[in-house]
Amino acid sequence: MPNDPERFRKMVEESQDWFWEFDEHAVFTYVSPRIRDLLGYEPEELIGLNAFALMSPEEAERVHKHFDPLAKKYLPFQNLENINLHKDGREVVIESSGTPIFDEGGEFRGYRGIDRDITERRRVEEELRESRSKLQNILDTSSEWIWEMDPDGRHTYSNQRLQDLLGYSRDEFLGKQYSVFLHEEDLREVTEVLPRLMAQKKGWAGWVLRWRHKNGSYRFLESNAQPIFNSAGEVLGYRGTDRDITERQHAEDALRASQALLAQTQQLAKVGSWQFDLLTETLTWSEETYRIFGLSPEDFTPSYEAFLDMVHPEDRAEVESTYAESLQKGKDPYEVDHRIILPQGEIRYLHEKCRHELDADGAIIRSTGMVQDITERKLSEVALLVASQAAQAADRAKSLFLAKVSHEIRTPLTSIVGFGELLEDTDLDAEQKKYLDLINASSNSLLLLINDILDLSKIEAGELLIKQVDFSLHDFITKLVSMQKQKMAHKNLVLNVNVDSDVPDALVGDPLRIEQLLLNLLDNAVKFTQKGAIGLAFSVEEESGDRVLLEIAVQDTGIGISADLLKHIFKPFVQGTDAPTAHYNGAGLGLAISLRLADLMGGTIRVESQQGAGSTFRLLIPLQRRADGKKKPHKQTERSQWRGATLKILLAEDNAISAQFIKTVLENLGHAVTVVENGLNAFEALSEDPFDLVLMDIQMPVMDGPSALSALRDLEKISGKHQLVIALTAYALIGDQEKYLNLGFDGYLSKPFTTRALLGEIERVVPV
Repeated sequence: MPNDPERFRKMVEESQDWFWEFDEHAVFTYVSPRIRDLLGYEPEELIGLNAFALMSPEEAERVHKHFDPLAKKYLPFQNLENINLHKDGREVVIESSGTPIFDEGGEFRGYRGIDRDITERRRVEEELRESRSKLQNILDTSSEWIWEMDPDGRHTYSNQRLQDLLGYSRDEFLGKQYSVFLHEEDLREVTEVLPRLMAQKKGWAGWVLRWRHKNGSYRFLESNAQPIFNSAGEVLGYRGTDRDITERQHAEDALRASQALLAQTQQLAKVGSWQFDLLTETLTWSEETYRIFGLSPEDFTPSYEAFLDMVHPEDRAEVESTYAESLQKGKDPYEVDHRIILPQGEIRYLHEKCRHELDADGAIIRSTGMVQDITERKLSEVALLVASQAAQAADRAKSLFLAKVSHEIRTPLTSIVGFGELLEDTDLDAEQKKYLDLINASSNSLLLLINDILDLSKIEAGELLIKQVDFSLHDFITKLVSMQKQKMAHKNLVLNVNVDSDVPDALVGDPLRIEQLLLNLLDNAVKFTQKGAIGLAFSVEEESGDRVLLEIAVQDTGIGISADLLKHIFKPFVQGTDAPTAHYNGAGLGLAISLRLADLMGGTIRVESQQGAGSTFRLLIPLQRRADGKKKPHKQTERSQWRGATLKILLAEDNAISAQFIKTVLENLGHAVTVVENGLNAFEALSEDPFDLVLMDIQMPVMDGPSALSALRDLEKISGKHQLVIALTAYALIGDQEKYLNLGFDGYLSKPFTTRALLGEIERVVPV
């Protein structure tokens, strides 16, 4: 027989646990062979290695916090869990126990201990915790009250549904007997029946009892429960589920009180009920369900197959699959809409709901559902769809009307603006110049009004697009100020511009819409200010990465806005003054459009005002810093004269005044102009004589511009030539330019246009 040291050595080496020793610095001095299976190392690989080197830095720090206080006092430790790293890199959870080692002189020399692999145990415990958490979550989110009670009637468990049903927290409820909460009449019944059920070791199903709610009212709960047994087969209590059937109970009471009234109510609501017993495959219908299906209990025995036969063939597969899927999922309810065909051939629309009842083993025993005739609702939905389509048609008609109005007004405006420009180049005395300025101002106001109406219509229709382009804030401000200079000088007003030093110059956004918005605000400031100054301030409200939230404040010293008008000024056709003696031009659309433009760009506008003390409008607009941060070179777009050779131009324009203006402008530039009144005459003229350029009006009698262009392009497929054609049109809606360019026009110019704009488009289209 081996001596004791040998026997203990074998026990250590053959043990499933890992034995170890380390010195006062936690450096291994002995490692048992079990380390091979535990961490994949040979014992000699760990001799001289610090024990904490087998852990990740984070784990070593955590274990030190538990181990160091014990080691300082030379205390033993037990069941210290720590995570070591296997040689192959995976984590191994270890449970360590150790005792201190002292030499013969009583000096501390380290620890001797034993480690055990508890990785699998930890995994199982974690899965168990997760499983319990999931189970608790399921219990707490259940639509039914789930509970347990002991043999004395004290509740020992309840899910969260208790508070929804009866208003009590679990702390208020657990540990108390059911007798505290039951209605006194039901308590007598329970006191009599429950002991008998316990003696027979039986549960119950569908037991309806009244429970007192925390607010003093009573709720009807339908209870299902089964006994809980110990290993000896003795009843330790009951586990069950309750559902709130208060409404159903009240309905049944009302039914017993007045069958006729309830029948009438059900008929008006067109709601029936049914129940399908899966054990007996028996389907029962309520009286209203029979009526919905156009049948009577005397002539028809309901069954699942007979019901499916009445379902519309196109809906049958969906109804079957919905019910089958609901059965597979157990307690999950389902809803489905479908059509049925009545015995008389009429088609009705039904809405069905169903939920399943389970026995104590969790098997579905019955399905209970409701069926509602929703034919009128479906027909209303169809009518609503028709009405919606009619509304859309009305919107389209409105858009066409606005386009027509725009066209009819823009055409004469072309002549007014154009001849105004021509008149400016003539010798005028002071009075004539004054009259001309008034004419130009009035025509510009009319053009702004038309543009405002169209913009508002585009915004409401969701057709106004916000672009993202590079622009220079400095150039933007310079242009903005120049556009207001004449108006402000006329009223002797001063414009103070302030730009904070941290405001970037190179930005990305929609400068055209920001300009439109600020022009509206500045126009209002000038309009309602008789003396003093107008401030225009730029500052950064927020900045994050490339995103800049820019605040632009427009401040005036004008008449201000009364408190009762402040909440209305952003509505269409509302002005910021109700003074009976004041005379201010405008339709009241500027602020309404400004607010909508700000919203489209992701910004906001707010106003601060005091009557008699001026107003401040603050625009917050999100923009992006331009990536390169460089200022884009300014393009010189103004042209005052034709730089190329004399052109032979054909002008197709049915409006004699517009034709006269355009002809005069072009001839003043040295071009030869031939005028025709419609597209057919233009096509005939092009067939007889070549032209360098055609200016083609879109809407003309006999043959319009697009038709004439189409005929011309068809002819060019044979000749191989290409005639340059610019579209002249009073249509200026979103997408019109792209529309006409896609039709084959080489250029596009919307009326009214200036001489500079006409010249610029000709230079763009015709090679100089």
